[in-house]
Amino acid sequence: MMGKVKLPRSAGSRRTRLTAVGAGVLIVGGLAFSPVAFGAAAPPKYPAADIHKPSPMPDRVILTPTTTPSASQKVTWRAVTEAESAQAEILEAPRALGGVAPPAGAVANVRAISTTPVNTTLGYASVYHTVEFTGLKPNTRYSYRVGDGTNWNEWSDFTTAAADLQPFSFIYYGDAQNYIDSAVPRVFRQAFAERPQAKMIVNAGDLIDSANSEEQWGQWYKAAGFIDSQVNNLSIPGNHEYSGGLSAFWRPQFPYPDNGPGNPELKQTAYTVDYQGVRFIGLDSNVQSNAALMAAQATWLEGLLKDNPNKWTVVTFHHPVYSTTGTRNNPAVRDQWGPLFEKYGVDLVLQGHDHSYGRGNVATARKSVTVNNGVAYVVSVSGGKMYALNNGENWTGNGAEVVSKSQNTQLYQLIDVEADKITFEARYANGEHHDGFVVRKNSKGERTVNEVRTAENTVGEQVGVDKTTVDHRGELTVSAYGYDPAERVSVSLRKADANARGKDKDSVSVGVRDADELGRLTYTFRLPANVKKGETYVVHLDSANQKITSPAVTVNK
Repeated sequence: MMGKVKLPRSAGSRRTRLTAVGAGVLIVGGLAFSPVAFGAAAPPKYPAADIHKPSPMPDRVILTPTTTPSASQKVTWRAVTEAESAQAEILEAPRALGGVAPPAGAVANVRAISTTPVNTTLGYASVYHTVEFTGLKPNTRYSYRVGDGTNWNEWSDFTTAAADLQPFSFIYYGDAQNYIDSAVPRVFRQAFAERPQAKMIVNAGDLIDSANSEEQWGQWYKAAGFIDSQVNNLSIPGNHEYSGGLSAFWRPQFPYPDNGPGNPELKQTAYTVDYQGVRFIGLDSNVQSNAALMAAQATWLEGLLKDNPNKWTVVTFHHPVYSTTGTRNNPAVRDQWGPLFEKYGVDLVLQGHDHSYGRGNVATARKSVTVNNGVAYVVSVSGGKMYALNNGENWTGNGAEVVSKSQNTQLYQLIDVEADKITFEARYANGEHHDGFVVRKNSKGERTVNEVRTAENTVGEQVGVDKTTVDHRGELTVSAYGYDPAERVSVSLRKADANARGKDKDSVSVGVRDADELGRLTYTFRLPANVKKGETYVVHLDSANQKITSPAVTVNK
């Protein structure tokens, strides 16, 4: 705990005084310095050309996924290295390196498959090299390094994907774009601190502000640092990755699978990766004015959704289906892709562009106060440039609803995938919780999207009934949502006025039932004989997590 610092006394018992910096003398390590620098001219700005200048030492090392992430891995880096010399070394991750030499034959040397120079405005070329490791074992940790045979980067580790659906985590960011060298790094670092085991980072476009700025791309890589060298990066371009065409940096840096719609313009900007039970689909929404390219993506998208062996589907692109800010609107995206997301049950749609946070679903998917069964559409921002929220009219005007929103906040999203559920949480740059929900899905493909529980949303009128008047000894069906799978629920009838007073002396027990694997409860029962004719009751559902009631039900005389 910090308290007051007591300064030492001199031999003559006079108290040494430390005057505020800038107004007196600064004492450091026993030496006194006058604050001349603060009164003199400011130091010159260190030139970007010097900060980001490449050398034979590898930098900007980044992992990008292949179409077989359980058996192969791509790594890209920048270095002043001839194509013939660009190479990597890899071995199964040992317990020690350095003074402990790997066994003979354990280290494999792999030559780069591509070397691409990118001319920059800083007076030099940035040269990107890519290597592909193949023949790897599933769910296995590897150590690797890249270089020219003499100049190597440090050893880094990655773990291949499992061959089937296994739990894993990934991180999602909206636009970084601005203040990349100052405000963005803490977001990237906080997210990684929360999910150091993450297997994937999804960027929904606008990683930088100026498509061909060597300085900004350098800042973007510095913001994440070593993280990119051990976590796969899955990015799609935003409008700021375009300037008279796609950024010259994009394909050399991000050699994504060339498995998109087939149009040359969409190469490595629209692509798909299957990873441990999740089909990730990246789309390029920057071509909305090109009907042919939008139609090609729609046809390709439908094929991927119709024939999908994976349990979960995550789609990412830049321009939102439902915009959160200003007068923005993306009807081509909404009209061409939106119906496919709904028809084929996409789980998450992750977007950027609007520099704010918004999360919601189509209105017809609403099942209760806390549960819907639709696609979760999310817009987010990780950088420091902010836009003001609108009133949600782009959502409500197009048959959707906003469930959570935020402005003037930097966020990161943590997504945890399991066999039967996806847990999603959005947090602010300082680590505080903003929004969260759980998507549950059964073997039939049925789904519920459940809000994070609070004291306020686990009480009140949330029970559905098939009728509000019922004959004495007649049948009544109730339905409710928001439970844990197999959560035990007690069902009772209470007089409506007693329920309003919070008393249960007039309660009549009906039975006990368990919620299903999606947290749903449907129960049909016959009214007990001791229910009085002419009285009005509510159905009360009591469980460990919820205490909820139905609308009033009147028993016929």
